[in-house]
Amino acid sequence: MSALRGAVRGHLERGEFAPVLELAAAGRGVARALVSLLCDPDELVRWRAVSALGHLAGAHPEQAQPLVTRLYWSLNDESGGIGWMSAPALGEIGRRAPQLVGGCIRPLVRYLDEPFLLAGALWAIGRLAPAYPAETREVVPDVAERCGQDDPAVRAHAAFALGEIGDARARTALAALAGDARRVRVYGDGGLVEKQVQEWAGEALARLAA
Repeated sequence: MSALRGAVRGHLERGEFAPVLELAAAGRGVARALVSLLCDPDELVRWRAVSALGHLAGAHPEQAQPLVTRLYWSLNDESGGIGWMSAPALGEIGRRAPQLVGGCIRPLVRYLDEPFLLAGALWAIGRLAPAYPAETREVVPDVAERCGQDDPAVRAHAAFALGEIGDARARTALAALAGDARRVRVYGDGGLVEKQVQEWAGEALARLAA
């Protein structure tokens, strides 16, 4: 592990994003380090690398721009590399720097049929909702359909996405998750939160437009 990557990883372990941006201001190697940390063995470090890429895109879009093509490419890579965290990374970059990933909502939908990428794609769509409200509303039927899958992680991430979008058309799909007491971790701003699927659905229902 390079010294820079080690330093970046240490900050992510401690949930420190400002020092990562300070390192990025001093050189361009931070972006590559963050991309490599998307496949770190530690789940929380992986997710915090996603957050850090979003912060980097907002503060230094010129450093994040080259990453977008690489992240899209890795979604189609069958080598088992960073692809499974690429969708969340694109979602976070788009949330904080919408100009970098314009038009990415519809492409993400095709990954809703890929079991390996599904939960991450749902999370990304939810994170993109504030930056692309009209585009994410268009895919509400596609996201709501995933509430019917048996995988609790898929159900929870679909509920998360629908709550972020806030479209009342999702009410029936979310209500159907009542009674699912299986527990799922979903990443928030800096940490993993574990709740029952029905709790994720209840929170999403409370956020829907009337």
